[in-house]
Amino acid sequence: MKNKYFSVLPIGGVEEIGSNMTLIRGSEEDIIIDCGMLFPFEECFDINYLIPDFSLLDPSKTRNIIITHGHEDHIGALAHLLKQFPDLTLFVTPFTLHLIQRKLEEHKISFKYVVYQPGQELSFTNVDIIPIHVNHSIPETSGLIIRSKAREWGALYISDFKVDLNSKHEEPIDFKLIKQKLSECTQTAYFIDSTNVIYDGKTTSENELHNDLEHLMNRPENRLFITLFASNVHRMNAIAKMAKASGRKIVVMGRSLWTYMEAARESGHTEITADDLFMPDQVKGQTGKMLIFLSGCQGDFLSALRRFSFGEDGNFKPTPGDVVIFSSKVIPGNEKKIYRIYNKLTSFGAEIITAHDHLIHASGHPGKEDLILLINNFTPNYYFPIHGERYMLRKHQEFLKKDFPKISSHVIHNYQEVILGDGQIKVEDHDVIEPRLIHGKALEIEKTQISQRRKMATQGAVFISYHRSMGLLDITTLGLPLMAQESMEALKKRLLKQIQSDLAGREETYFKDQLKISTRQFYNQLLGYKPVTEVHLY
Repeated sequence: MKNKYFSVLPIGGVEEIGSNMTLIRGSEEDIIIDCGMLFPFEECFDINYLIPDFSLLDPSKTRNIIITHGHEDHIGALAHLLKQFPDLTLFVTPFTLHLIQRKLEEHKISFKYVVYQPGQELSFTNVDIIPIHVNHSIPETSGLIIRSKAREWGALYISDFKVDLNSKHEEPIDFKLIKQKLSECTQTAYFIDSTNVIYDGKTTSENELHNDLEHLMNRPENRLFITLFASNVHRMNAIAKMAKASGRKIVVMGRSLWTYMEAARESGHTEITADDLFMPDQVKGQTGKMLIFLSGCQGDFLSALRRFSFGEDGNFKPTPGDVVIFSSKVIPGNEKKIYRIYNKLTSFGAEIITAHDHLIHASGHPGKEDLILLINNFTPNYYFPIHGERYMLRKHQEFLKKDFPKISSHVIHNYQEVILGDGQIKVEDHDVIEPRLIHGKALEIEKTQISQRRKMATQGAVFISYHRSMGLLDITTLGLPLMAQESMEALKKRLLKQIQSDLAGREETYFKDQLKISTRQFYNQLLGYKPVTEVHLY
């Protein structure tokens, strides 16, 4: 390819939902879009989260990062990035800036930033980038128009959005500006959200939830509990206004809800004042009409929702007559946790209301009709589904081939670089680098250690200590059936006999290996599996 104007290289967020991070690469400068976390799968054994690997970042070329919005899968890895690249300048909107400042204050990280507004042209060395306001489930979400300097190429990059033409909370997606700016480019490409592409219709507007939510706020029960995604401050603001109008005290349980509401208040996205909200201990023991917001709508282990549902909260216990409203969807993989909460609440006599019962949740991602509106506004030459798992990416392409066969559509994955050159594209593969695993105090833990955890969790562990000069042997087990304790003396006799007959004068490594092999064989005969075994010599 003779001329490369710029390229789009996803490091995370394509073929997965999370750890969003994309590089816009030019000949002289690389620009990062977002830097988010990925929440772990069950087999990760209690790690906190995963983040993208930063190995491909060139410190001499990478000086700026643009943040599209404040969800954790787009900003959750920033502390790790800025520790490694402290001179980066962040381009952010006011609401997102409030969220990032709180997050980085906890890590005692200072950073440089520029506040941008929708429609403002950001000029960089190889490209110009225009943030475009789009609708999503969090305020101040942006898509990005990326254009080469001489307008040979223009790309529209929107990782999260929906088309909400009737929202009372914010302006609709700026179709007019998208068409205007891309029409100035010779060739165009789309990089677009795939999360909700399996839905044939139009994504529900937040405005359409009003009647059902208002009906629920006017129910006669004194205590209404409601859980939702904490970042959806527009919905939380609307619900709080309805509750206030119905004469309810508004109680907020959960740090994440407070954080988002404070950011919303500071950036003008809520009319609810600090005086309108109560902490749980301020109303403990009180009767009367209340609405209690609960954080943790996905049943997270330490969340307010789970604590309340299991009767473990010090201020509120579930009782017959309580109504618990789930203004959220269950994210795939969380079904077991949520249904356990449903069952716990039911056992206490509480009534449960979900989006299956009333229209009380709307997605923040585009169905097929949303995508049709976007493409009909301006039809690109090339199209790349992003922000979704492999199944979603493939379904997105199938939809395009059926409804828009003239568009050249391509499925890419992380570490596949889309190079935009002289009237054509080229997809170049890079070695795939696994995400980094973060545990404890935001520290990285190696994948090999997770493998050890898995073995200990499924097979238990045996620890053998032997003092060679004194001939003392001690054995400790963890995670084995209690009946295995009854055979401990038999194992000790076996190992001492082996030491006396064969190992007394042996080299340390051989000595330890033979005790380990003998122990694992002993338990395999007894239990049907071999526990993790560690031998210490003194």
